[in-house]
Amino acid sequence: MKMTRQYAIARTYGKALFTEAVETKELAEVYQELLQLREVYHRVPDLGEILTDDRLSGYEKVNIVKDLENNFGIIIARFIHTVYDYGRMNDMPEIIDEFEKLYYEHFGIMIVDVTTAIALTMDQRHELEDKLAKRLNANKVVLRPRLNPAIMGGIIIESEHRIIDQSVKSQLERVHAELLS
Repeated sequence: MKMTRQYAIARTYGKALFTEAVETKELAEVYQELLQLREVYHRVPDLGEILTDDRLSGYEKVNIVKDLENNFGIIIARFIHTVYDYGRMNDMPEIIDEFEKLYYEHFGIMIVDVTTAIALTMDQRHELEDKLAKRLNANKVVLRPRLNPAIMGGIIIESEHRIIDQSVKSQLERVHAELLS
C-alpha cells in the first residue's frame, strides 16, 4: 500500500503529539482539546487553507494563530504554533484523526462503521456495541452510524479493513447470481 505524503505528515505529527501527551501524563486533556480544535475546523472549513496559502498577510495569520493558541492549554498551543511554523495548518484535521487512532488503540477502543437502511435506536446501538466488542476482542466499540436506504434492510459492518455485509440488497444479489449460474 502506497502511503500518501499527506498521510505520512499527519501520522508523523499525530504520533509526536501522542508521545508527548503520554510522556507528560496529559493524554486525556490533550485528546479533549483536540476534539475542540477539530470542532473549530468544522465550523471554519477553510481555516487550514487560509493559514497556509497567500490570502492573508503573515501578520494577519499570526494574529489568528495566536487567538487560536489562547483557547488551549500549553501542549496544544505549542503544537498549533509548530504546525503553523511548518506550514501544515491545512493538515490539522488529518493530524487530529491520526492522534485519535493512537488514542483509541491505546485504550483498546475500536471504531466501527455501521450502515443501515433506517436509523438504529439507542438501545440497538448499545446492544450492537456490546456484541461487536466481544466479537472483535475490543475493550470498547464506538459506532459511526451511516444511513443508506439503498441497502433495503439489514446491516453492513466495517472495521479495520473487515466488512460484514448482511444487507438485504447483498443477499438478493447473491440469490440472483445463484439463479443465473
